Amino acid sequence: MFYVCEFEFIEDGGAMTALCLNDWGGATSGTDLEDAGECAADWLACMVDDCLMNGTPLPPVRLGNEPTQGGKVIAIAVSRELSDIPAMTAADAARELGVSSARVAQLINAGMLDSWKEGTRRMVSRASVQARLEDSPKTGRPKTAMV
Repeated sequence: MFYVCEFEFIEDGGAMTALCLNDWGGATSGTDLEDAGECAADWLACMVDDCLMNGTPLPPVRLGNEPTQGGKVIAIAVSRELSDIPAMTAADAARELGVSSARVAQLINAGMLDSWKEGTRRMVSRASVQARLEDSPKTGRPKTAMV
């Protein structure tokens, strides 16, 4: 699926800022117009991926926006499908995280792992598993502060 979004590119003290002009809002930046355009495409792909994984509708495409900050409006397009997102099964995620499948389900329900269904299989994004591994809580009870 192709998704198009217009961004307003504004020169900002030697850098280039790209403001998203659809209902997401948000911004990204780069060192120059080309870099900011690549950053805007990456940002847009992440936003579309999030909607695809969560089954939420994408904001409507509105083209023909006028600059509001004195910049230049440029349309950025990305092609994204769920199959583009690096993923593993929930069972593989459990093995990689060293937890049970039930714990993976708890993490998914708590929004701590990104997942979606492909047919009958629950898929988990590799990025969310990697983030969980990097920010993994330590085992045991939390220590209480001494007063």
